[in-house]
Amino acid sequence: MNASGNKYQKGFLDAVRNGDTAELKKILECREGKVNVNSFDTEGQTALHQSCMNGNLKLVKLLVKFGADTRLANSDGWNPLHIAAFSGHQDITLYLLHANRTIPPKR
Repeated sequence: MNASGNKYQKGFLDAVRNGDTAELKKILECREGKVNVNSFDTEGQTALHQSCMNGNLKLVKLLVKFGADTRLANSDGWNPLHIAAFSGHQDITLYLLHANRTIPPKR
């Protein structure tokens, strides 16, 4: 990713950390192809993992809509569904269960 791509990625990660759904949507719509929604941070989490931990269903839905992989494991081996269930976020858990049913299995 080039320098401008890194700028977009930083803005993406900041919007996720801040729980800013409007800013995240703007970044994802305007910078499609320039932001990796499945990138791992220094702690081994993706934006989807972080949003599941934070209990932010709006961010979770937005990230999945823009291609976040619901099956990626973090550095501890937990996928977003594990994190949502363990954290007690029933709404996110149910959403991810449904989302996983509509995604074809990996081969």
